[in-house]
Amino acid sequence: MKRTAALLFGIMLLWACGNNGREIRVPGVVDGEIAGVKALAGGTLERLLVQEGQAVKRGELVAELNRDKVRNGLEELDLAEKEIANGEARAREKRTLLAANLNYWRKQAQRLERLRKSQSVSGEQAEKSELQLQDARTALFELDRSLEALQIQRERLANKRRALELADRDLQLRSPVGGVVLETFVSTGETVLPGTPLADVLDLSSLFVDVFVEEREIAGLKLGQAAQVTVDGLEGRSFRGRIAFFGRKAEFSSKYIVAEKERQALLYQVKVRLEGDLGAFKVGQPVTVAFAR
Repeated sequence: MKRTAALLFGIMLLWACGNNGREIRVPGVVDGEIAGVKALAGGTLERLLVQEGQAVKRGELVAELNRDKVRNGLEELDLAEKEIANGEARAREKRTLLAANLNYWRKQAQRLERLRKSQSVSGEQAEKSELQLQDARTALFELDRSLEALQIQRERLANKRRALELADRDLQLRSPVGGVVLETFVSTGETVLPGTPLADVLDLSSLFVDVFVEEREIAGLKLGQAAQVTVDGLEGRSFRGRIAFFGRKAEFSSKYIVAEKERQALLYQVKVRLEGDLGAFKVGQPVTVAFAR
């Protein structure tokens, strides 16, 4: 009798433990955020550097529009900047001479003014030296204004260079995310307008599984809770994930209908962010998610 009671107690204990530890298993579909690579300027597509299914890094060059006009503009700026640099060099050499000339006539005017006061020289000589001093000052002033004009031209060229460099950057299209190229929409040689889609890139770091959980089971789940994801055709392997989002509205039927029972239940959307090795997942792929209770 005691053995029978002990056996019944053991069975009930095992059943209770198994029930408390049972899993919530739901079907789902892999999804992710897709970043579009679009033309920022109009032009002719000169190079398309990616193919569908190719892995790309964030910031990697994806396509390049024809840049001949920008390159020509930058070359013209280089020549103009060299001319300004040469003009500035000549003007500074001349300024050194004019400054020395001004200093000479300043001393001459002061000396002759002293001699005029002592009546050692005529007033006419003193006036001529004063006129020479004024001419030297005027020449130096005009040269300084020329140097300022050259500096203004240099600043304008710098602004043009920045504008051309920005335009050149717009002609080199880079992937905004790291991931896989899902689709390309243009071919080399085509003319594109601003905003024309060139390619779609799946952001691998954004992959998640979209599932729907019954109302009676949603209370047992929480944000950040771990989940196990299995993929059809990869039996024996499981992948990690964590709950990242709960839907705010109840659904009367899942987007992924598997059984009549699920169509009749009240369901809530749950997003599970995938972790670890993501190479086995593809957008639209059906998977199974298990949550421990």
